[in-house]
Amino acid sequence: MKQFNNSTIQQFDAEKGFSLLELIISLAIIALLGSLAGLAADTTAREITGQLRLAQRKAVSGEDGDLNGQGDSWGIRFSNSSDDTYRVFYGTVYNSASTTATVYLPSSAVFTNPTADTSIDIIFTKLSGTTTPATISITLPDGSDSRTITIATSTISMQ
Repeated sequence: MKQFNNSTIQQFDAEKGFSLLELIISLAIIALLGSLAGLAADTTAREITGQLRLAQRKAVSGEDGDLNGQGDSWGIRFSNSSDDTYRVFYGTVYNSASTTATVYLPSSAVFTNPTADTSIDIIFTKLSGTTTPATISITLPDGSDSRTITIATSTISMQ
């Protein structure tokens, strides 16, 4: 039979639980991981906002997508399908032949607007750069963070 003395009991008592330092470090790691998740949604929304502003600038400047010398309207088609994508295009309506770039959302973000299996076209009018108001929403796959991009008649903002 094993005998315990006072020093052995005191040693066991000192080893129970977590120290304050261990708890603080654990909380800091959890907070850091949470902020990185939010960063993914924020980065994706900023990239989309940048592409929308670029398409608007191309329309205002009358950039000629089809090289016919007349300038074009420019737009972006947002598609919520098995692969969430957005496509930059020129013209007054979306046509896959006029697509100049296709961007796939990273696996860290998904569209919630447009809704599943639908698309939204944002088309900026040639020279004025105006469009019909709309919103684009992205979220993290686990739903823990989201961003909304608001396209007004002539302005683009992110929340």
